[in-house]
Amino acid sequence: MERTINSLKSRDVKLSNIRISKFFDTNTIIFILMGFLLSRSLLIDSMAPLGVAFFLCICKFDRYKYPVFTSTLLGIVLSGNSTSAIFKYSIALTAILAFSIYLKKIPSIFKISIVGVSILLAISIGQTLVGSKYIYDLFLIGMEVVILFISTYVFSFGVSLIINANNRVSVRLEEAISISLLVTFSIMGIGNITTFGISIRSVLSTILILVASIVGGSGMGATSGVVVGIAFIINNITSAVYMGIYSFAGLVGGAFNRLNRYFCILGYILSWIIMYSYTSGLSSNIMEIRDILIASLVVILLPKSFFNRVEKLVKSNIDSNELVYDYIDRSKKLTNSRLMDMHKTYTELANTFDKIRERDNIINEKDITNLIDMVHNDECYNCSMKRVCWETRFNHTYKLMYRLIENIEEYGQATAKTIPEEFRKECMKPEMIAKVANYYYKLFVLDYDWNNKFIESRRLIANQIRNISKSIEDLSKDLETNISIDLEKEKEISDELERNNININRINYISKDKEDFEIIIDKRTCSNGCLCDKKLVNIIEDCLDQKLSVQKIGCHSLASNCTIKLTKAQVYKAVTEVASMSRDGHILSGDNYTHMEVSDGKYIMAISDGMGKGKKAYDESSVTIDILEKMIDAKIEHEIIIDTINNMLLLKSSDEMFSTLDLGMIDLKKGSLETVKMGSCPSYIKRNNGEVDLISSSSLPVGILSDVKMDRHRTKINTGDYIVMVSDGIIDAGKSNDFGENWLIYFLQKMNSTNPKEIADKILDRALELQLGEVEDDMTVLVTKIFT
Repeated sequence: MERTINSLKSRDVKLSNIRISKFFDTNTIIFILMGFLLSRSLLIDSMAPLGVAFFLCICKFDRYKYPVFTSTLLGIVLSGNSTSAIFKYSIALTAILAFSIYLKKIPSIFKISIVGVSILLAISIGQTLVGSKYIYDLFLIGMEVVILFISTYVFSFGVSLIINANNRVSVRLEEAISISLLVTFSIMGIGNITTFGISIRSVLSTILILVASIVGGSGMGATSGVVVGIAFIINNITSAVYMGIYSFAGLVGGAFNRLNRYFCILGYILSWIIMYSYTSGLSSNIMEIRDILIASLVVILLPKSFFNRVEKLVKSNIDSNELVYDYIDRSKKLTNSRLMDMHKTYTELANTFDKIRERDNIINEKDITNLIDMVHNDECYNCSMKRVCWETRFNHTYKLMYRLIENIEEYGQATAKTIPEEFRKECMKPEMIAKVANYYYKLFVLDYDWNNKFIESRRLIANQIRNISKSIEDLSKDLETNISIDLEKEKEISDELERNNININRINYISKDKEDFEIIIDKRTCSNGCLCDKKLVNIIEDCLDQKLSVQKIGCHSLASNCTIKLTKAQVYKAVTEVASMSRDGHILSGDNYTHMEVSDGKYIMAISDGMGKGKKAYDESSVTIDILEKMIDAKIEHEIIIDTINNMLLLKSSDEMFSTLDLGMIDLKKGSLETVKMGSCPSYIKRNNGEVDLISSSSLPVGILSDVKMDRHRTKINTGDYIVMVSDGIIDAGKSNDFGENWLIYFLQKMNSTNPKEIADKILDRALELQLGEVEDDMTVLVTKIFT
């Protein structure tokens, strides 16, 4: 019992630790520290709006806002500021938290900054009206709200970078500046805290400049020195001379970063001492030199992985990184080589399976000999005439048995009429011999049938392996063409989305030629699923200066992420509406369908009708549609897709299993329709001038024969055309009347509706009328409208 209680306690502790670790991740801890320190950073007199500005950037994120609010409020209270200032910033912070539920719906940081400025301005003016009314106070209020506005905008870049650091390829200039200011003013918020006389603020400031010099060289080192110097001046810590000292030391230290960090640190120390001795005298404040030496020791002890991580973010400049393109090119060639090796291997494997030949006859000479031996052992072995038949007259008896088996092979079995007369006269038990011979012959027939099925299965497997080989070869050829990843475009789009506060996980810009491209974006699913349509696509269209076509995967779902595919906008657009009804009220319909836009500017519609009714028919048609969707999206050729579906249906069950397939693929760039029909009903195109074109087929359904023959048809389509695809339940509705199979042509000619949903519903309603309301077969109608 005690062990059980201890186990439960241990499990509770582990669960508690998991919850804490999920709530307080690395980013949360960073933001808590920044919020606390920034709220303590005083600028002029009692002015300290940086904590409020930082919280304005954080309040949009529910995960971080409450911990950061607590730490920022605590920092304000412990800042040592005046009572009125503490009251003002506390009220402003609380008001922002109260409005955060509305602020997170505002996409623009500019508008959020205005809300923050309005809140702080109202509180400050209220305090001024209650207390003293000096022009200087109004001037400070104006300066404070300007600082709040600017700092909120600047800090937003740094906050965004920290949150999305794992998904970033490079760091923009404004983000680097934002991070520098966040870190610097956070260091300023430490105040005059010392340990054994060592200034924590001075040590951390020096570490910041040294890391910037080691990673970014002279430019970044000098810039960091200027930022630290300005922060010191604003906080009334040092004179303007220190800005020049820090900047010069960072410049000189960064010049040695190509050697190693030790030379960089040495250069920084020596240049700082030289400049300091010229401006203030070496003996004026020897303690500051001690702080620099301690900071240098800390930087020396930092692991190399830390500098590699920072350098990766700072120096990943795609514009000049030719090594990345070279690596992609070499990877593409290596992948292509491996794919071709796989193609050859699968081709040889398929040929090996094909080498097994079918047997020409049910039994051969050897089988006949074995069959005679089996009949002899069963019936003749104990016969009194055995010595005469099988020893004295062996050859004659063997010829009679051979003739009997030939008769069985010719007629299927030996009967009283088919037993040779000579055999009947000489054998004492001709009917029994014939019966045993029939039995063993049927075993040979059964073995022959199973052997042929086995060979047929191997042929289907060989055919499928050959299809896989062909798909691999096609993929290899695609890689050989001018398909490349455009890193410059990826960075350009990613930066633009970041500027508009849209966070994404990953972006791929695949350039196929000068005119064709595909953009694939992975992102978190938005709450209402409308971000793609309302904002993201518009931003990318403006960035690329051209219209785009959108395909969304995973939107409106319960998944945490979704994928957005963007391609160049097509000349034509297509929309499909469906009307369907199952047979006799069955829950599962034997008709399955799909319609979707796929890559390369194609749009597909398909109907599959399974054999029979109910679940069995549903299973057959669903297999067909499932395979079709996956393979079309994988850009596999139609012949291979149909062949694969056919092989799957033949191999899936020992029972007869087949389904029809009616596939239509629209090229939205060229305005053409290609149909593939396998035992399906006719399709109809209602033209914009009122005429109706018929597309019919005479092919067999898939899953009947191993050798598939497709009926393919190509035709031109235009704006205002309607493509109507139906299952046989719709067509057969007219057979029970005098209308015949062509009733739908006349019905479409008379229809004036331009709504595809209305057209589909009317066709289904008319089919029900023709059958007097009785659903004799599953009915499905797909109506696709073409427009621009």
